[in-house]
Amino acid sequence: MRALAIVGTVAVAIVAFLLVTSVMGPVPVHRLAKLSVTVSYNPYPANKFHAPLSDIGLIGAIGGVPRGPSTHAPPSVGSGVSSVSVNALRFIQDGSYLPQSETTIALDPGNAHHIVGGSNDARWFFCPTLAPSACPSGYTASLSLFSTSSDGGTSVAKSNDLPGLNYTSATVPSGGFLASWGDPALAAGLHGTFYYASLAIDPNTGANGVELSVSNAKLWNASQACLTKLVSPWHNPCWSSALIYGNLTLHATTFEDKELIGVDKNPLSAYYGDAYVGWDHFNSNGTSTSAVARCTPALVCTMIAGPGAPNINGADVFVAWTNPVVGKNGGVYVSWCNFGTTTTVNPVNCSIASSPAGGTAFGAPHLVLSYMGAGTTLPNAYVISGYATEQFRTGDIPTTAVDTSGITNNLYYAIAVCVQGNYYPGLVGGGTPGNCGLSQIAVTSSSNGGTTWTTPVYVSTPAVNSQPWATVDPSDGKLAVVYYSTQYDAFNHRTDVVASTSIDHGTTWGLMRVTNVSDEPNADPQMFDYSRANGFGGSMSVPQYGDYLQAVAFGGTLWVLFTGNYQAEQGTFQVDPFLAHAPMPD
Repeated sequence: MRALAIVGTVAVAIVAFLLVTSVMGPVPVHRLAKLSVTVSYNPYPANKFHAPLSDIGLIGAIGGVPRGPSTHAPPSVGSGVSSVSVNALRFIQDGSYLPQSETTIALDPGNAHHIVGGSNDARWFFCPTLAPSACPSGYTASLSLFSTSSDGGTSVAKSNDLPGLNYTSATVPSGGFLASWGDPALAAGLHGTFYYASLAIDPNTGANGVELSVSNAKLWNASQACLTKLVSPWHNPCWSSALIYGNLTLHATTFEDKELIGVDKNPLSAYYGDAYVGWDHFNSNGTSTSAVARCTPALVCTMIAGPGAPNINGADVFVAWTNPVVGKNGGVYVSWCNFGTTTTVNPVNCSIASSPAGGTAFGAPHLVLSYMGAGTTLPNAYVISGYATEQFRTGDIPTTAVDTSGITNNLYYAIAVCVQGNYYPGLVGGGTPGNCGLSQIAVTSSSNGGTTWTTPVYVSTPAVNSQPWATVDPSDGKLAVVYYSTQYDAFNHRTDVVASTSIDHGTTWGLMRVTNVSDEPNADPQMFDYSRANGFGGSMSVPQYGDYLQAVAFGGTLWVLFTGNYQAEQGTFQVDPFLAHAPMPD
């Protein structure tokens, strides 16, 4: 099965592609013709889809991963390189200098010592092209990394990758293999189990879909390694996996992207313990829709919105950033943003639809907020296609959170928007390397199930503020919106993880600095200029922070899993997942 894991041409093609997405950003044009997409937030050749794709989704949308033998050598060992003392744990067991990014985290509410984190693991891309010495921890069977802690985040217990899925179809009768493709999303299930959703892609055929895995008790057995072996990449003794939905045809022209999970924790619900997995479904004509499936702990899944199920997006046809959450009574809420109309790329309208438990009866959508143009909620804000400071590759996916404490039933919505333009006006795509000078985190709330929303407030200071994640402590209703910020650096260069917090349900706000040392995004001394011929380095782009970080508030503590490069491996700094925790404010 190793041949299924090493396919295509050289990894430098990935780097060249991601260089376009990270440095130039999407290049907006301003016309569509009868929904035949010539306008896109994505670079060629992924511009056949209008609404934004995730970072890992972009790679999959161009037809799989170009990989194969390479003459590139890993960077030479630097001299005098030492790790930075930071109040966070490097949450992975890997000795390579290769990056991991796009972090997700979940905590067992029945045992807060049990924490699971996930991220995209670039070893899958690069290790087959490098000497074995560059990958001392070995090759991986997928892009979907998981790590565990059994002591509340003091140490790492296990770290490995999820299994993929074998499949056959009418156009692939000999069978293929869907690699678990990252864009990770974790959520706690019942009785100490965890759900893990990821993309699933066959780079040989273009077949793709969304995979859901659920853990078992072996995940917490110290004698069980929980390995996904290269000889059997479809098996891991600690996880069971199933395909929720997919297009398994040869050269599939539809695409799935950016999955997130909500879980029904109401013991009185008929769907107690079920996971609601939401993602963006991209059609072959460039339009898109929110897809949602309800899956039992046994991984029996039913589509409740999107392909093969009712449309919950109303007239919105360029949908992205689908996010399902579940209320205390089991009610289901799904939010998304619609990127433009059939003739323009603005405004952006973000909406939400709700259903009773089970997701069987979604009502009409309600507007959460809009931005980018006259008549919108935030007329002077606009989409971030990259930052003018060019310090790291990042996406900005908004999030919805729900208060399940019983103190309120509030919904909260957090989004990053650009508030000050680029430093290089008039260049292609609104500016190179990015279209945004300064951004803000906007938050709005609803106390009536998403029918109406408060006027958005900015909870951050103007800086490079990116990748917000909202979380509510189910024990007391305290709210935290966590994000990267350069607010502690006068040059908007070095980043920290901060949390804007509210103890009064969004009425007033405080600020927590989660990291005690600012991160240097360009800390890797071995990074090369990827625009040069034969350029090669540890990052996938310059550098790769991904599309999101995630956090969970529980029992008065905030846990955050984020991307940072505080620790040196093989003589160089490279981005890795780091876990920090801190008490929530009183």
